[in-house]
Amino acid sequence: MDDTLTTRDRERADTLTIIVKEETPFLPKVAFALITLASLGGAFFTGRGMGLEPMALGMRWLTLWSLALAGGFLAWRVCYLRAHETDVDDEAIARLNDSALTRADQVARWVAPIVFLGAPGALVVPPMMIDPSLRWGMVIGSVLLAGLLLSGVTRRATAILALAVVTLLLAAWATTDAGTDWHGLVRMLHLSAFSLWLGGALWNIAVAMPAGRAHPNLDAVLAGARQLDRFRWVVRFVLPTIILTGVFMAWGYRVMPLEWWLSYPGVLIPLKVLAIVALVVVFITCPLFRHCSPVQGVCNTDDLAESPPVKVTHR
Repeated sequence: MDDTLTTRDRERADTLTIIVKEETPFLPKVAFALITLASLGGAFFTGRGMGLEPMALGMRWLTLWSLALAGGFLAWRVCYLRAHETDVDDEAIARLNDSALTRADQVARWVAPIVFLGAPGALVVPPMMIDPSLRWGMVIGSVLLAGLLLSGVTRRATAILALAVVTLLLAAWATTDAGTDWHGLVRMLHLSAFSLWLGGALWNIAVAMPAGRAHPNLDAVLAGARQLDRFRWVVRFVLPTIILTGVFMAWGYRVMPLEWWLSYPGVLIPLKVLAIVALVVVFITCPLFRHCSPVQGVCNTDDLAESPPVKVTHR
């Protein structure tokens, strides 16, 4: 995507078409649902291997899902949101970011109770698999994260601290699930990739899209496009990471008979693979159909340059 416009385009910036759709594109919501379902299958499969009962399986998944939700959300706040963009007016960016951060605070306060509800997840893991001090440290860490989210993410320092807490918690869960050797590192890469996509999708749907609608001007579109492009660049690495680490973790089950793969819990592995394949299709399809944003030009700024000279429209 070329996120720069020609001098001629700049000269007619006030008349470039910026179409703003009222409805939220459905493909990003489909991607969010698919990654959630994939995580549900993976968490249930791993939890069954630990001998967990249904209620414990659900609690363990809620913990991991809520941490991932917060992690990717905070990564967008810390890493993708910028106060300055090349060839974009700083005042326009400031107005866009103010709207985004106001919205982000609201969403963070919605995520906070989910993180808090998932805090006891470490307590359902069998005692022989986790040190008591680490177990309670994970519970306390989730409670701390919930408190930081409740305080909002407008202050960058708070967001950075919250992101650091998420990183430590994901590392603790990776160690609990797979040990402290390279198996644990693979598990950490898997959880981190999952988090970057899930939480990033949340920010795009719940923060970036509403903020973009509120500022249908050329500078805001360019700033939004560059934020989205950073996220999409990360997803290009996240996708193969999820696939490769998932294949590695499931490799030991390759000798299982066909009946095992077609029954619970073995069937969860191919179901998760199907969900990931569907995610790949959505990732490829989304920009083709301009479903990354309801604001024309955010998915691809070439749409603006090709537009006829008319005013901003809503539909």
